[in-house]
Amino acid sequence: MNPRMMVFAIFILFTAGSDLAAQDTAPHSGFWLGGGLGVGLTDEGAGDDAGPAGYLRMGGTPSDRVLLGGEAIGLSRDVGDATVSQANTTFSVLYYPASPGGLFAKAGIGFASAVVSTDVAGGTFTSDESGFGLTFGAGYDVRIGRNLYLTPNLDVLVQTFDEFADSNLFLFTLGIGFH
Repeated sequence: MNPRMMVFAIFILFTAGSDLAAQDTAPHSGFWLGGGLGVGLTDEGAGDDAGPAGYLRMGGTPSDRVLLGGEAIGLSRDVGDATVSQANTTFSVLYYPASPGGLFAKAGIGFASAVVSTDVAGGTFTSDESGFGLTFGAGYDVRIGRNLYLTPNLDVLVQTFDEFADSNLFLFTLGIGFH
């Protein structure tokens, strides 16, 4: 399936359950923290365009519908004999349209990084570059404890570099959050 079609299909699944989410969540307040693992895809089409993905995010809550914080999110994949790791580190805003609600949309702005590592003659050659990064996403908090949530996420990372090829990453993760 085309990665863009997968993004659209998962977004539709997230939005279909927003009424259920509003019935089973508590208002957000204070400090929050979340992390998760999953799989990521790229739109480059070079080598294996899929690999393990993950994120870590944390921040504060100015209102029960808005969470502000920082996020590190990325993936690693094999391209021939090299390992390519790509990530965004962003200031992010999570917006919950229903109060309280489980469905959220997310946007972040910050830095992109790409690291290519290749084993050569008993050593490792590494090249890296930093650039501009945007992160867009959606998720759905499913309450599993008083302040504990299981959260499926769908994220799109946009990366722009001077030397490396610009790319878009599509990440599907399942995380645990506390808020």
